[in-house]
Amino acid sequence: MRSANRALIICLYLLMGPMAVTAQDSELEIAKETLEKYVENTESNSDYTDLSEQLEYLVRHPINLNMAVQEELSRISQLTPEHIQALLLHRQLYGKLTSIYELQVIAGFEPDFILTIKPYINILENLELSDLNYQSFRKNYHHEVAYLSQRRLEKSVGYKLPDSDRNAFRGSPYRHVVRYKASMGKNLSFGFNTEKDDGENLRNSFFSSYLQFLSTGKIRQLLIGDFQAAFGQGLCFGSGLTFGKSAFVLDVMRRQNGLRPNRAMNENEFLRGGGFIYKISAGIHLTAFYSLKKIDATTSEDSMNESRFTGLLNTGNYRNLPELSKKGILKRRIAGSNIEFKSGKLQIGLTMVHTKYGSEQSLDEKKSYQLYNNHVSAIQNYGTDYKLFHKNLLFFGEAAMNQDLKSFSFINGVIASLDKNFDISLLYRNYSMYYIPSITNAFGETQDNHNEKGLYMACSFTPIKNYKLNAYADIYHFNWLRYQVDAPSRGSDMMLELQFTKRRLFSWYVRYRNEQKQKNEAGTQIINRLELNRRQLLRFHLEIKINTSMTLKSRIEHVWYQRQFGKTLNGMLMLQDLQVQVFKNVKLLSRLMFFDVEDYNSRVYAFENDVMYSFSVPAFQNRGTRFYLLVKYKMNKNIHLCFRFARTSYENTESSGSGQDKINSNKTTDTSIQLLWAL
Repeated sequence: MRSANRALIICLYLLMGPMAVTAQDSELEIAKETLEKYVENTESNSDYTDLSEQLEYLVRHPINLNMAVQEELSRISQLTPEHIQALLLHRQLYGKLTSIYELQVIAGFEPDFILTIKPYINILENLELSDLNYQSFRKNYHHEVAYLSQRRLEKSVGYKLPDSDRNAFRGSPYRHVVRYKASMGKNLSFGFNTEKDDGENLRNSFFSSYLQFLSTGKIRQLLIGDFQAAFGQGLCFGSGLTFGKSAFVLDVMRRQNGLRPNRAMNENEFLRGGGFIYKISAGIHLTAFYSLKKIDATTSEDSMNESRFTGLLNTGNYRNLPELSKKGILKRRIAGSNIEFKSGKLQIGLTMVHTKYGSEQSLDEKKSYQLYNNHVSAIQNYGTDYKLFHKNLLFFGEAAMNQDLKSFSFINGVIASLDKNFDISLLYRNYSMYYIPSITNAFGETQDNHNEKGLYMACSFTPIKNYKLNAYADIYHFNWLRYQVDAPSRGSDMMLELQFTKRRLFSWYVRYRNEQKQKNEAGTQIINRLELNRRQLLRFHLEIKINTSMTLKSRIEHVWYQRQFGKTLNGMLMLQDLQVQVFKNVKLLSRLMFFDVEDYNSRVYAFENDVMYSFSVPAFQNRGTRFYLLVKYKMNKNIHLCFRFARTSYENTESSGSGQDKINSNKTTDTSIQLLWAL
């Protein structure tokens, strides 16, 4: 009887409320849209390839809704504890799902929401090693090779200097990138990346590769080459990029746990060596890894003429002699292990990591903020993390320390579904100023997870159909001095966003953000006093899908930057995007933007569409216009060609950039061409 009722309900939903998705909407495109929503709130032009790969991995290896337990389902950031509990209860009452569209009969799984998570889920059985044969190889084998060439047409000062000048760029102004990756289902994958940055000589090109094997036996994973490793909440150890504060206000729990191949082009922030995951028993897994890599650093000599490093560099640029002198001069060894226990709704992890540098760090005694920074050549980090599911609650956290209790640091959080229309998250972190991190990516206002206390509170509320209200407040405090902050300081970050979405055809949102931080008062002072700097942002964003082939996006944004003892500075942008499917195999994406920004502090950011595996979030100041055109040509089902042209024109300045990157023109023009072959 239950089966008959369920079948009737499913049929009614499929007939009366079909999901608004067109045939041309690919799962990877939906995943890319999700990444854009994360990145659009960021204020840095980083290489987000690592985050893109994490989402793409879920697309390539979707979670089986008929087999997944709570912990596996929690890897999909959009699923709240309410969603997970409702799905598990539905499975218990009615058995396995017969179709993804059956989710529509479960409370909280609206059609638009299902479309959002659809790339990451299925109801099929996973491929096992015993299933491998020629037919399965042809079906599951996938490879992809991409070549990218980029150039800024206007030459900067570094290209015009004579060869005898040590600051002169030694290479051509072209950037060349080759990416290759191949996979056999979820069991075997390998790939490599190579990059020559603009201004670099070809012999200084970057090369990265990996080989990964997954199985259902005792050795669950074997990874050799360049990789990332992250455990728990990333407080004891976590490499690679993670999502920070964004419009997805509930997504504050770190979901990566273990090893993954490195696909990003950052030339310093990854591990080089190997690691494995070993299944000790049904609920116990051991992960071990080792890395030996030379990284970029600045150095100095002490009174004993011994060389010490003064800081780590992550630019990855080796265009002239000063930059080349810092390349790979510091050796870093990292050895670590993690043991994970899973039992029912509880997961516990224990992590230990040893980091050894080739020399000790030299700290400037005149810079008081460096008093508690790393000044030893060897670091020991110990940590324990947990996740606990209880009804509609998900608890998570981690504690970490070095060798002494003074360095004890921790982070604890909870994500709760109080109602099908109301979810909240709370997170408290306390990172000791005595804690010396190795590589971390835990949630926080700063990236080093050191000398910080904070409380983050967020909620997501659906008051009526099609409307959603997202809000967060983050209040934090620094117990010790920081760079350009000569006293203990405090700050806050608050965001309020109202969204309206109707069947993916029409949507808009209004966002207000208010950030306050204490910094040294501007100007030269005998004794620097702190002043409260406030940055406010107001944005209105509108998106209209005219038809299956045309989409319009519009945005107006205003930024106010106010110093406590200074004047208010303003920044403004207006942009119009047009996306058109001209022919079946040609898509155009364009933007026209106007900006008027008084000062760097009131700068504005805008995420831009780019070629595959390239991400652009430029910052704008001064006054001018920005235009770009991205052409995607699908030559056939396997070969894609992309071309991008972007130009910024300034009205109130005749140059841009500084130092060797200065361009003596009021225009900057960037071009890109990419050829992608996927099979």
